[in-house]
Amino acid sequence: MMQDYQQELTVIRDLLKKNPNGMSVTDISKALKKNKNTIGRYLDILLISGQVDMRTYGMAKVYTLSQRVPLSAMLSYSKDLIMVLDNESRIVDINGNFLSLLQLSREDTVGKNITYLRSPEVDVHELLDTIRADMGDRETTVTFHVKDKGERIFHQKCVSTVFEDGRKGITLILEDVTEHILAEREIRESEERFRMMAENIRDGLIIMENGKNVYANSRITEIAGYSFEEIWAMKPLNLIAPECYDEVAQRIRDIETHPDKPGDLLMWIIRKDGTRRFIYGRISTVRHSDTLYSFIIFTDITELKNQEARVRESEQRFRMMAENIQDGLIIVENEKVVFTNRRINEISGYSSEEMATKGIHGTLIVEDMSTISAPGMIPISEKGRIEEIVKNVQPDSETPGEFKVWMRRKDGTLRLIQGKVTAARHGDITNTYITMSDITDFAEREKNLRERIDALQELLH
Repeated sequence: MMQDYQQELTVIRDLLKKNPNGMSVTDISKALKKNKNTIGRYLDILLISGQVDMRTYGMAKVYTLSQRVPLSAMLSYSKDLIMVLDNESRIVDINGNFLSLLQLSREDTVGKNITYLRSPEVDVHELLDTIRADMGDRETTVTFHVKDKGERIFHQKCVSTVFEDGRKGITLILEDVTEHILAEREIRESEERFRMMAENIRDGLIIMENGKNVYANSRITEIAGYSFEEIWAMKPLNLIAPECYDEVAQRIRDIETHPDKPGDLLMWIIRKDGTRRFIYGRISTVRHSDTLYSFIIFTDITELKNQEARVRESEQRFRMMAENIQDGLIIVENEKVVFTNRRINEISGYSSEEMATKGIHGTLIVEDMSTISAPGMIPISEKGRIEEIVKNVQPDSETPGEFKVWMRRKDGTLRLIQGKVTAARHGDITNTYITMSDITDFAEREKNLRERIDALQELLH
């Protein structure tokens, strides 16, 4: 009976092969002298099994022989892994690529239920978990773990299949997407590492593509005081304080003119809450194909700016004090004159620039010191320079060095100077502070008074 059934189907296929333009049920029944209902049932079997195609013209149905690629050819020439299963999950056919991966022979696979498929080198349990008798057409991803070679990842298609005898089954087609998936995984991991880095740095970061914001880290919202949504909707220049706007806008235009060179900015911005922050910005650009990427990094240096302002204010107060004291002041840092006040310029006759250039030894010339030593002062027995006195003072000593000397001014006149030297060390820097008073007039008055006293004592004797 089955043989007659297959024979009738073969006869219909041969007839359609001779009539490539197609035939209706009526045409086929007349040609084979068979009942139309019987021919219709045979055509339904051929149509379901994919052996014939049907086209409708009005009320007429025209059948033609299907132009199919034999399954054996598809198995042989496809680069994919292909396995055909019947409705009881038995392996009907399998191609060489699949067998090569599993390291099995056809005898090990064909005719056996797939649930018993075992490979000596490949873990296929994930594939087996996807197989169901009623699975129908579907797509998924399966991973094979190959011994000593790691993962092989496949995009799996399950295609409903009808065999020539009308029985149903499924065809598994596995496309190797390992490189693609691993590349995507590497990109995702790289992006995740970038996001972790970008979210944990103390700087704000904005990334732009062709002038459009595409990324901002959470730090940028903390600096600007705006939410991500507000930052996406606004232009970065809107944050800049009015007094900085024109300069920053011009600087940005200069940077855009030379995108291959990184640029930097210093500016005040106004946060959403109205507070001001001082920002150091760096801009660099990279062109990739038709896309221009701009990376903008913002560092909030407000505290540093405020600290600098406090230092400048402190320095200003120090200079005001130093310039208004009656004593001359010299500050030497690691043997270099770094500060002189106006009074020391008056005492020595040298300008601050001259004292900085020539140093102590070139400006503070000491004369006739041997007759002027006094108790408690550094003894000097011959002509010398004040720098020799400075060298004898130890940094951070509780006892300052003191001296009284005759010093020759730049104009050649001699002045009697009384001074004090202290020193302090900060790391590798030693600062020496020299204060000096001109006591020439006082000494002259004291000398005249002594002379009058001496003269009076002679008269009394």
